[in-house]
Amino acid sequence: MSASNNSDNNARSVPPSAATPARPEFRSVRMQTEDARYTVQRPQGATVAKPSPMARNNDVINMDDFRAGSEESNAGVPSGKSSNWTPTSPRPVPAFYPLEKSTRLVEDETPMEVATRLSESLRYMSVQAVYNDEAATASLYTAENVEMHMSLWMTPSTAQQNGVLVELQRRKGDSMVFHRYARRILDAAVGDLEQEELADSVDADKLYSKKVQRLLSPELKNQEHQEHENAVVALEIAHGLIMKDRMDARQLGLESLCLLTDPKKTGYMTAVLASHVVLLGSTVGVEIGGVTDDAANESILMNEGPFREIRETILSLVQFSRIAEDEDDEVASPESESMILLHNLALAVLANALEVVEHPERYVGETGEEAEDTKQPSRPRLKTQGSGEIAKDFLSQSQEFTKKELLSTLIGELGNANAKPHNATLSAKCLGSLCRASDEAKRRAKELGAKNVVATALDVGVKTHLKLETECQKVFRAMETQND
Repeated sequence: MSASNNSDNNARSVPPSAATPARPEFRSVRMQTEDARYTVQRPQGATVAKPSPMARNNDVINMDDFRAGSEESNAGVPSGKSSNWTPTSPRPVPAFYPLEKSTRLVEDETPMEVATRLSESLRYMSVQAVYNDEAATASLYTAENVEMHMSLWMTPSTAQQNGVLVELQRRKGDSMVFHRYARRILDAAVGDLEQEELADSVDADKLYSKKVQRLLSPELKNQEHQEHENAVVALEIAHGLIMKDRMDARQLGLESLCLLTDPKKTGYMTAVLASHVVLLGSTVGVEIGGVTDDAANESILMNEGPFREIRETILSLVQFSRIAEDEDDEVASPESESMILLHNLALAVLANALEVVEHPERYVGETGEEAEDTKQPSRPRLKTQGSGEIAKDFLSQSQEFTKKELLSTLIGELGNANAKPHNATLSAKCLGSLCRASDEAKRRAKELGAKNVVATALDVGVKTHLKLETECQKVFRAMETQND
């Protein structure tokens, strides 16, 4: 006790001037991993890359180690198949995490087998996918501009059924389109749908926005007017929406044009008239058989100012990803999300229009030739220019208006197939239609190096996007075939 008291007294007797200010002290610490709890367990056969002579003495993460392990990570892939998605180890479902209703349990299969089947199914459905192997997730984008998020989870150890959980979440886009895709993706995950059935079902079940159908159905089905008069009214509605300054109205107007240029949804006559408006800004050259009244024929041509504005808007969006009147608007810049969507819709409208004028015989049942054997009344026949003349006029008029070559723009979109396969698919569809219709377009496309670009896009389609693959093959055949 006395010793401790003496030390305390000595400490108190030190004068304040003799005290030194406190200064931080630093120590170097070396991190060890000898403890078995923190030792990284490597798979058998994996090797650790030797550090480069230029590397520092500290530990450096070498990405080659992860790439070298890709072969081991594909061990669960069925023989003869390659997967675009190789998740390493899906996480168990976190505690208190509410799974979406769009979730399906896959039993008695490894995550690699499920991921392989899903990636191939997405290719057949032509859904763009950006995979994250480490997190076992994928960002999905459909041709209808619906964005989804897919996750693979392992069931908790306490679950009654063990397996892999496939969860889908809608991030953007139409809810009905999302549920249509979600059902098919989840059915494909458990093996209930064959991949060929997926491709056929997507093509046969094309959906348009319910807003568009509710907007145009009363006009297109108006029994008081003839079909061509209803088509003109519907085009005027679409024009009014496109020319508004609100992005949602413009989107609705372009979706309306997508519907009007689809003969399976609106009828052959409406699609032909809408296609001529999109390509030429006019219905000149379209003759409706059976309509003898000159006033009725002139009703289509009474005011073509709106028709020209529709054509100019489509060309501006395709060529420059903007509308001419929005040059100084930062919100409507080509890089904005809204303009990216409008650019995609404009490409879809153009692809539909070119397909209609290229293959009028495909919709021969709509022209009344089959009415002799049925009780349905015969519809008036249409007489239009040949597809070659329309393609020639369209290319020359687009060059005159935009001062930019349309074929070069379409080939440029194909060159970006890896990042935007949906736009590349529509561009390939437009390019194929133009090459089949015009030898001049085919020659010019070859001069612009279309073959090499299409070959690169075809490779992307073979790996990830069936529709892109199909359209690129059609472009190749069109370039090799001599037009009549």
